[in-house]
Amino acid sequence: MQSDRLANCTICGKLFLKDHTDYCLDCYKEMEQEFKIITDFLKVEENRFASIEEISAFTGVAEKRIADFIRDGRIYVEDYPNLGYGCAHCGTLIKRQMLCNSCFEEFTAEVNKTLKAEKFLEEANKPKEHAQTARYWKLRN
Repeated sequence: MQSDRLANCTICGKLFLKDHTDYCLDCYKEMEQEFKIITDFLKVEENRFASIEEISAFTGVAEKRIADFIRDGRIYVEDYPNLGYGCAHCGTLIKRQMLCNSCFEEFTAEVNKTLKAEKFLEEANKPKEHAQTARYWKLRN
C-alpha cells in the first residue's frame, strides 16, 4: 500500500484511503445525501427563488455546505436568481469565486502597488555598475 494514498478526511479527520475525494466514505455519503436533498428542494418550481438562508432553513443543510456546492459548480446558480453566497471580504452576495468584483479589484491594486514598491526598493538598493566604473576612473585620474 502506498502511503501517499492515505489521507485525513477534511471534514471529520478520520484516516482513509484517498481515491477521488478528500473525504472519508461516511462523510462523502453524507454530503451526497445533502446534495440530493438540496437538488430535490430546488426542483420544486416555488423554491426556484429561494435564498441560501431559506434553503438551509427548509432542508437543514448548512449554508457553508450549500455555498461549497455552488463554488464547486454542482449547483448552477444562474438558474436561481436569489441564490448565492457572501463575498469572503465584504459579504456582498456573489455567485462564483471567493470575492466580489470590487474586492477583487481592490486586492489586485494593493498587490500590484506592493510589488511595484518592492521592485523599486530592489532596484534602488542594487549597486550601479556604471557608477562604480565612473568612480574608478575619477580616483585613477
